[in-house]
Amino acid sequence: MNLIILRFVTGALLVSVLVQSVAWCFDPDRSVMQPINAVLLIAAAISGIPADRVAAAAESRRQALLAMAHDVTRSEALLRRARELAARPRQGQIYPRLRLPTLDTAVLMNALSRRRDQHVLERALDAQTMAFELNRRLEITEFRLCTADDIQRAEIDYLVASAVRDDGPFAGTAASLTALREAVDDALRPVRPWYRALTSGQG
Repeated sequence: MNLIILRFVTGALLVSVLVQSVAWCFDPDRSVMQPINAVLLIAAAISGIPADRVAAAAESRRQALLAMAHDVTRSEALLRRARELAARPRQGQIYPRLRLPTLDTAVLMNALSRRRDQHVLERALDAQTMAFELNRRLEITEFRLCTADDIQRAEIDYLVASAVRDDGPFAGTAASLTALREAVDDALRPVRPWYRALTSGQG
């Protein structure tokens, strides 16, 4: 919304400069025309500076959200593969790890707005925590499967149960990634201010 206002003000000032310059051509002897023209040009230049900054910030936010969406899609595929392998464990098994580099806190705080994108930030931190915990579990499991000479049946049963349970770590991580993807998709979707106010009022 701020970008639209700034662009409108800048455009209006540039149009005013154009109109004033045309009028000056028909009345070049009026000394007041020059300072008016200079003031309008300076005002247009000044209003264009924040407009460029807002536009750059909006583009940076959009790129960050697109990168997050890409990471979530890739992580969902890796999670499905890891879950399939965990349901059929065998000695020497290697598991894929979830990687979410765009969920780095410093990156998120620089690219996203703490007020506007609070829901995305919360879902991103949740997904990052769940992915870290799952990767840790996979490392421990992988270590046991690759180094232990004799795996107890109870350990195998526990691993299989964690892969298939609806309240297990795989299901929890999948739910956190789904919630993050929905939050990112919603943030990328252009919503008119009047529609956002209407829908938030209904909630």
